[in-house]
Amino acid sequence: MSEETKVSNETVVDSGTENVTQEVAQNEYIAESKKYRKRAQEAEFQLAEIKKQLQDQENAKLKEKEEFKTLAEKFEAEVQSLSPYKEKYESIVNQRKEVLLSALPEEQREQFKNKDLDVLEFMVSQLKPKATSEPSVRATVKGKSISDEWHKMSNKDKERNWKDIVKSFAKK
Repeated sequence: MSEETKVSNETVVDSGTENVTQEVAQNEYIAESKKYRKRAQEAEFQLAEIKKQLQDQENAKLKEKEEFKTLAEKFEAEVQSLSPYKEKYESIVNQRKEVLLSALPEEQREQFKNKDLDVLEFMVSQLKPKATSEPSVRATVKGKSISDEWHKMSNKDKERNWKDIVKSFAKK
């Protein structure tokens, strides 16, 4: 009998150590994964820097060789590829400014019309009245007490309002 209890105790202890070793292994995998991700991000950043340096070197060589026509064509193509994004950005900024300016009082709209978007957002947030989440005054509505008129109620009404009737007597 005593041997059986020893065996059952040992299996319980073993399952606890298995959970701990699994958690340790998972933590090791997570740490290793984070290390690889960080290394990949650093490599991507370095690659972007190297590409930018190569492009700058290429532009410098073209300037040295006085191949301005090739350089101008290259920059013109880049400008044309980026111009739709510029137009979209400007329209979004203008729409946001209009919304923010409409939130300001009319006498202040002219003053802030030519300000940057972040300045406008700050000013609108400062000028808006801060809404409180709770009303400052709490009011309660006092109606007729059920306990005063319970004897005039029908049996069905008494059944429906029984909790309120009991509460009113408990308060007294």
